[in-house]
Amino acid sequence: MADVQGIEQVLEHYRWKATWQDANQSPVDSQTWADTQRSLGQLREWLTSAVNQGDETQALQACLQILRWGGVRGAIPFLHRLAAQGELSSYLKKMAGLMSLDGSSDLNELDASSVERFDAGLTKVHALLDASGSPIYDSRVGAAIGMLYSLFRQQWAGGGKPLLAFPSGAARGSQIRNPGAFVNGLAAPQFSSISYESWARWQVRLGWIIQALLQRTDWFAGQGALPARCHAFEACLFMLGYDLQCFGVPLAADSEAAGAANDAKSRERAGTGWVPTGHPFSQVLQDYLTFRLSGALDSKANFVAWQVANPRNEQPPTRATAMGYCFAFSIQEFDLFERPLAALEQIVRGGQDGLRAALATPTLEPFTLGDERVHVCLVDVLITGNAYLRAKTDQARVAYVLSAGYAGTENAARTLLAVGRNVGKHFGLLDAQHLPTTLFEQFFCGCAVDA
Repeated sequence: MADVQGIEQVLEHYRWKATWQDANQSPVDSQTWADTQRSLGQLREWLTSAVNQGDETQALQACLQILRWGGVRGAIPFLHRLAAQGELSSYLKKMAGLMSLDGSSDLNELDASSVERFDAGLTKVHALLDASGSPIYDSRVGAAIGMLYSLFRQQWAGGGKPLLAFPSGAARGSQIRNPGAFVNGLAAPQFSSISYESWARWQVRLGWIIQALLQRTDWFAGQGALPARCHAFEACLFMLGYDLQCFGVPLAADSEAAGAANDAKSRERAGTGWVPTGHPFSQVLQDYLTFRLSGALDSKANFVAWQVANPRNEQPPTRATAMGYCFAFSIQEFDLFERPLAALEQIVRGGQDGLRAALATPTLEPFTLGDERVHVCLVDVLITGNAYLRAKTDQARVAYVLSAGYAGTENAARTLLAVGRNVGKHFGLLDAQHLPTTLFEQFFCGCAVDA
């Protein structure tokens, strides 16, 4: 913890320890802002050159290394699909035009037809391809700008409904990234509840705001031209947004997130724990394959309707239940919709090859925990494997999950363990007794979960 005066001083404390491999397979490491500037400069040059040349192989590799730098992996299947179809470069070029801060495009052009996916990884790809200073808009950046706007509203003499509602997302630990958790704070819409195109629009809006602010000040003048100054400002938001408690604002007494730092039950209600929506993973995968083989139009809405119309049992699932069964299909988990049929069949078969296909990686690299609450299914496998190693009875395993802060109630802990068992056994990470396998040890090598 450091005391700073003015946002420019925050940059001195920028830290993001990352490593990736360049086109020659040489590692590129970074941690400070100076390191990160050089690292991102290399990634930006690699991506821009590949996209401009229409080199799908190099464009894909550059994108994958950007995700590796950022510690995120949700967009990997989507990027592989575009590259396999020969559409990755053209899609990124199209998005670059729509998201440029200096372009003539209207925000309304960022709609459901133009923005096919968006998440904490793709915001990095789009920001690095942009030459105008478009910010990386992840949960930290969204949390920080949302908090600053919330504080501005509290000091402003005007009134009326807030004009801005910067979205954010939950951290994987006990940090607070929602301004609504604080006294008189404005609650931030969560990434999980907004559309892909809405997230993209907020990235552009934030870029415009940062540009306008820097054009009226000499902040970060030593960083270079306006785009470089914009990224320096964004880096400061990134640091401030790690945990909004750094602003020193009292937590709201009636806020569910107020006790998030110490109360696991509050974390669970606030969506920051590791409790998933319950779903029978293997069964739903098989159902989805049957749905795809039927020739139906592939979409979440159609699959949900298909589940209701084609129940496994006499009692069909409700639409809400069928929606919940799609938990693992989101881009934050395995991004299963629109997968090539051959890949989907491999995922349904499971085992190590199924896991590799689900993660869309040619080789199975060790799992890493990023900064945000994503890949809940796989984290639940890790928690479940550890629970079965530590405890011999069902009640003792539930007690372990509760005491570690992964869930707040017995029912929630049982849901977590049920999903962990199902996903773990499907991919061969857990054996028939739900104990860790050799693959588990290799995949989760040295990985620890923050409560």
